[in-house]
Amino acid sequence: MTLPAITVIIPCYRAAATLRRAVNSALRDAPENLELLLVDDGSPDGTGALCDALAGEDPRVRALHRKNGGAGAARNTGLAAATGDWVLFLDADDELLPGLWAALGPALEARPGMILFGMTRASGPAPCPLAPGLYDRVADLGPALEPLLFESGYLAAPYPKLFRADLIRQTGLRFDEGLQINEDVLFNLDFLHFLQNPPAISCLAGVYYRQNDMLAGSLSRRLRGDLLDAECVTRPALQRMLEGAGVAAPEVERLLRKSRVRAALNQYGLLTGCKGTMPYGERKALFARILADPDARAALLARLAADPNRLLALPYRLGAALRRPGLLAGYTQLKNHFLPN
Repeated sequence: MTLPAITVIIPCYRAAATLRRAVNSALRDAPENLELLLVDDGSPDGTGALCDALAGEDPRVRALHRKNGGAGAARNTGLAAATGDWVLFLDADDELLPGLWAALGPALEARPGMILFGMTRASGPAPCPLAPGLYDRVADLGPALEPLLFESGYLAAPYPKLFRADLIRQTGLRFDEGLQINEDVLFNLDFLHFLQNPPAISCLAGVYYRQNDMLAGSLSRRLRGDLLDAECVTRPALQRMLEGAGVAAPEVERLLRKSRVRAALNQYGLLTGCKGTMPYGERKALFARILADPDARAALLARLAADPNRLLALPYRLGAALRRPGLLAGYTQLKNHFLPN
């Protein structure tokens, strides 16, 4: 079958070393009506010039330039320019794997709102929790919904999936440019909330996306202190989506609690496991927020009790058990100064 027009959006910032690989992966065996938008997000290196060069090599490629605003803002610029019937986001340091375009036909004919497909990561396999098939409603995802939302990243990242563009246009959906993290989570949750008419989601059997998550600068490997605030923004959207999908109230409450606790544990992990400059007062305030949440504190204590490095973990266990965020902050700074990650 002839595929409908698909727009691939690649936000580009300091991507000169990897962008050509990403572009080539998208163009490999792609249909002639593919639209590939390269959005240069005010890169200070040669990324912008490379975008222009790549656009000159293939008529399906267009280069867009904007001042720096972050990945969400770059994706929004791409959405405003997209003309395709479907939208696919590809990061400039990632790549599409062979076979995607040939595999899309049956799923596209069914016209779901979203098409998921498998991905792998440089750090290891990332199997899709959802069995291949067509799912009329979000609630029909059953036990796969929780790992899709949390552990796997399939409904958190902007990839690996296609979004039906008419729904994005009708709702005016955009990435929140005020968020530096979780803007993709919020976008996905809002899209799923608007996705009321079945069929909702089609899941392909193959693996067609590779996330190169071991590269330096990965957000998941950088010391930062905004995970708790970002989760406070996405949690209402998660609740709205789950309730709109008809998920039972006790299950909604459980998933909201899991969202909150996961953010706390992830923030704890960055504070204790990543080197970087962060003032003692900021560290202490973040540890205090984690310890103030009874569910997060209980989960943290359980994790620390199972830590095989019992000697190094002892000050953390004491700080968490005694609710002493200052002890946690001070020990973390001391450990990260003298010990390698």
